[in-house]
Amino acid sequence: MEETSKQVRKLAHLARLSLTPEEEGELAGRLEQMVSYLEALSQVEDGEATEATSAVSFRPDGVAPSLDRDKLLENAPQVRDGYVVTPRSVGEGDGA
Repeated sequence: MEETSKQVRKLAHLARLSLTPEEEGELAGRLEQMVSYLEALSQVEDGEATEATSAVSFRPDGVAPSLDRDKLLENAPQVRDGYVVTPRSVGEGDGA
């Protein structure tokens, strides 16, 4: 329990939390319960120890030609210095 209390104090310090000794004790107890639960789960064997495979197939990563910049900018409603101009969205409003 003392080692768990040390861990709780260290985590509280890193998270900049002020804990009372009672809170430290309560959290240490909860942490020990979680660790023992996880240890119990790690002992369970479900019979399927195969490596998980992804259900999503990813395309290979590689360099490909991009879209033509001038053709893209032709469709933009407003262009300035080679960039698409959009309405301002940051810094507007009543400061809320």
